[in-house]
Amino acid sequence: MRWLRALYLSNGLAVGALYGFVPVLLQAKGFDPALIGIATSLASLAYTLALPVWGHLGDMVSGPRRTLQVACLPAAVFALGLGAPLPVLAVIVCLVVVSLGGGPAPALTDAMAMPALANASKEYSRLRLLSSIGAFGGGVGCGILYSRVGYMAAPVVYVGVMALTMVCAQFVPYGRDSERRRRTSASREGRAHVATNHGRFGSVGAAFKIRPRLVAILISVTLVFVGIMASGTYMSLRISDLGGGAVEIGMANGIGSSAEVPGLLLAGFLVARVGARPVLVLSSLGFAACLFSWTFLEDAGPIIFTRFVSGIFFSGVFVSYVLTISRMLPAGLQSTGQTLLQAACFGVGAILANLLGGILYQNAGALGVFGGGALCAVAGGIIGFVALPSFGKTASAPAVDVPPVPVVSPAG
Repeated sequence: MRWLRALYLSNGLAVGALYGFVPVLLQAKGFDPALIGIATSLASLAYTLALPVWGHLGDMVSGPRRTLQVACLPAAVFALGLGAPLPVLAVIVCLVVVSLGGGPAPALTDAMAMPALANASKEYSRLRLLSSIGAFGGGVGCGILYSRVGYMAAPVVYVGVMALTMVCAQFVPYGRDSERRRRTSASREGRAHVATNHGRFGSVGAAFKIRPRLVAILISVTLVFVGIMASGTYMSLRISDLGGGAVEIGMANGIGSSAEVPGLLLAGFLVARVGARPVLVLSSLGFAACLFSWTFLEDAGPIIFTRFVSGIFFSGVFVSYVLTISRMLPAGLQSTGQTLLQAACFGVGAILANLLGGILYQNAGALGVFGGGALCAVAGGIIGFVALPSFGKTASAPAVDVPPVPVVSPAG
C-alpha cells in the first residue's frame, strides 16, 4: 500500500504544480480570457474522448498500471512546450497532449485501488485524501516558487511529477487485486459482454449494458462539474483581476485542496452511514452556494476562506460518485467506469465550463461564470439524487446482477 499511497500523492502534486496554474500561465503568454477558454476547452475535449479509450486499454489490454505509465510519457514531453516560446497554436497543441496523457492518471489509479479495498467506503477516502495533501503542498509550494521564477517553471516541475507517477505505478504491489486476477475478471465479466453485446463499443458498451442508469448519472456528474470546473479555471483569473499574484493563487488552490482532507474523511463516513444520494445533494448545494458567493466577494481573503469550504463540498460530491461507480460495476470494468466518470467530471464538464465560461467571464464578469455554474451544480445534484441507486448504509457492494456468459473464443 505504500506505493499506492505515493501514487495518489503524485496525482495531487500534478494538480498543484501545473493544472491550477494553467489559466495564468496562458495569460502570461498573452492569451485573453476567451482564448484561454477555447484552449482549455479543446484540452478538455481531447481528454473526454481519450479517457474511455484509456479505460478500455486498462480493462481489456494492458491493465491499468501499464496504461497509466504509457499515458504519462507524452504528457511529460509536451508539457515542456507550455513553457517554451512557441506560437499560440503550438501551445494549444501541447496543452491538448498534456490533457490526453496526464488526465487519465487519477481514474486509472482509482481503478487499481478500488477492487483491492476490503471496505471502499472507508478506505478510499483515506487514500484519496493523499491527492488533496499533494495538491495543497504543490499549490502553496509552487505558488511561492513561481512568484520568484515565473510561471514558465511549472512545466519543468510537472515533468518531475510525471516521472514520480510512473515510478510509483511500477512498484504498486499486486495485493488482493493482482494483474492476473484483473485480467481473469475482465475476461469473465467484461470481454464476454463486449463480444456478445457491444462489440463495436468495447468495454464502454458493456458498462452501459450492465448499468443503463449510468447515462443519467453521467448527466448529473457533468452538470455538477460544470460549476466545479468553472471555479477551477476562473478562480485564478478572478484573483488575478483583483490584484492577487502567484502566492495568492497558489494559496487559494492549496487551501481548497487542503479542505478535501477532512472533507474526504467526512464524506466516506457519511456515505457509509446514510448512503451516497443525500451526501451528493447536500454537497452539490453547498458548492453552489460557494460559487455564488464569488460573484460579489471582491477581496482575496474571503474568497480563499470560501475556497476552503468549497473543498469540503467537492469531496462529498466526488466520493459519492466514485463509490457509486465502484459498487455498480464489476472489477473487470472498473477502469472503464472510473474513466467514464472522470471524462464527465473533468472532460465534458470542463468543456462546457471553459468554453462558455470564457465568453461569460469576458462579457458578464464573475456573475456570469460563477452564477451560471451555481445553477448547473444545483440541477446536477437534483438529477443525481434521482439517478443514483440506493445501496443502503452498508459498506459492502451488492452483487452485480449479470448472468454468467461464456467467454467467446477468437474462433467464435
